[in-house]
Amino acid sequence: MKKYLLVWALLLVLTAVEVVLAYLHTPLAIMLALLIGLSLVKAGSIVAWFMHLAEEHRALAWTLMPALFFIALLLLGILPDAVRAGETLSR
Repeated sequence: MKKYLLVWALLLVLTAVEVVLAYLHTPLAIMLALLIGLSLVKAGSIVAWFMHLAEEHRALAWTLMPALFFIALLLLGILPDAVRAGETLSR
């Protein structure tokens, strides 16, 4: 039970960091890159601990790596559109 509370606290802290990033005047590209990175860490924590992947064989975890890489590429693919939309809104 203690393990789950620690993971919950980690997710809570990461969410708080994401909210603080939204209120800071960080350049949009940097903020979006940080938010994507934090979201990947949160998703990995959820998959590892709440879906019990951390206790599975390593081969199963490695089969999910290509999917994670593909999702990261897709998220990075929308980054230029998000930057352009942010620049349009700031005018």
